[in-house]
Amino acid sequence: MGATKREQLEKLVHGMRTAADEIDAKGGDATAEDVDRLNKMSAEVNTLVAAIKADATAGGTIDMAKAFLADLAGAPAPAPVGEIEMRDGIVNPKGMTLGEAFCASPAYEDFVKQYVGADGRIREVSNLKSASYDVPGFASTKDLITGTSDTSGGAFVQPYRYMQTVDLIGDRELSVRDLCTNITISSDTFEYVTITAKTNNAATVLEATTSGDPAANITTGVLTYTADHGVKPESSLTFAVVSTPVQTIAHLIPISRRAAADAPQVRQLVDAFLLQGLREEEEDQILNGNGTSPNLRGILQTVGISTVGSAGTDIDAVVDAIRTVRADRRRPNGLVAHPSDWYSTGFLLAKDTTGRYMLGDPRASIEQLNTLWGLRVVVTEAMTENTALVGDFTQAVVADREQSAIYVTDSHKDWFARNLLAILAEERLALGVLDPDAFCTITAV
Repeated sequence: MGATKREQLEKLVHGMRTAADEIDAKGGDATAEDVDRLNKMSAEVNTLVAAIKADATAGGTIDMAKAFLADLAGAPAPAPVGEIEMRDGIVNPKGMTLGEAFCASPAYEDFVKQYVGADGRIREVSNLKSASYDVPGFASTKDLITGTSDTSGGAFVQPYRYMQTVDLIGDRELSVRDLCTNITISSDTFEYVTITAKTNNAATVLEATTSGDPAANITTGVLTYTADHGVKPESSLTFAVVSTPVQTIAHLIPISRRAAADAPQVRQLVDAFLLQGLREEEEDQILNGNGTSPNLRGILQTVGISTVGSAGTDIDAVVDAIRTVRADRRRPNGLVAHPSDWYSTGFLLAKDTTGRYMLGDPRASIEQLNTLWGLRVVVTEAMTENTALVGDFTQAVVADREQSAIYVTDSHKDWFARNLLAILAEERLALGVLDPDAFCTITAV
């Protein structure tokens, strides 16, 4: 006859104790084989315990043990889960869920009889309603559980808050820098070569007829050699080396240490706000910086850029600016305008004599509308109102010394003792316009 589960369990426990003693005898250093052996024995113990518990539950041994212990304590044994107990003709749900108690109640039995025939088949009926059912131990039906009261079901309802915060402050559309040439440098001074003058004397040239000195080939009264035969005309470019310092753009914002730790979305919002602030100031400097330290020298403040008036319509004036830039051997690629100017009758809302919009279908996408005469249109509040800028923006070089970054410290003022953090956004860059003739402003837009 094989060993019982209990005997097998006792044997396993004894074996584990022996194995543990052997490991202790070796100084407590267990080998991989020792660990594997103990793990296997432990798994067998868990399996046997589960099997013994299942047998006890099926045979009622656990319920009998609970009743025996309760009797020793002088208290009535709890009713087993699912056991039906009647009190004053009503099902007592002790040890049962409310659903189990209702299914065992006379009200449910009468309810079922309404749609189940004597043959057990379900009949087609409508407007069924069961009798009322009062459950001992449960709250009266007068105490309605609602989702609005903090003393009822509402106490368990947590409000949903959408955590994604987008465009709280109305970020400005930025893209002037996208038109420019962008490079990185490793110095605090940016030097570049700009063109100050251009003379183009290119012309057709006659083939030379002699290699001698022109004066030696002239006989009395007869001109045998023209001095300009074979002589190439000379053009010129005048350059200047311009040195400009790298400037710093930065700002910071305070935040409590607790807010940064307990509400990470606040920290993300602060970071996004700070970086956006850098980009806005950067665009202002690229266009309007006056060149006095710590400002950059912006394109509009660069000496030598051309200017045209707004003769005819604003759209005509853009053609004049394109012609001016093309005359200086540059190919303009962008137009920068203020929103008040671009979204006006001068540009986007311009109509012909029949009332049709001249720059395109109003149903077109904004990307399709933001082009004019082949130029990419950049609409930004950084542009001076009533003025537009046309140019070859590849001739404007943005030199990054340190790209925008976020820094955090508690060493600002007395903030360490006050549990405050300073979150700082900073970047360092320089700007150079290689050829001022590549740009032309339009006035009186």
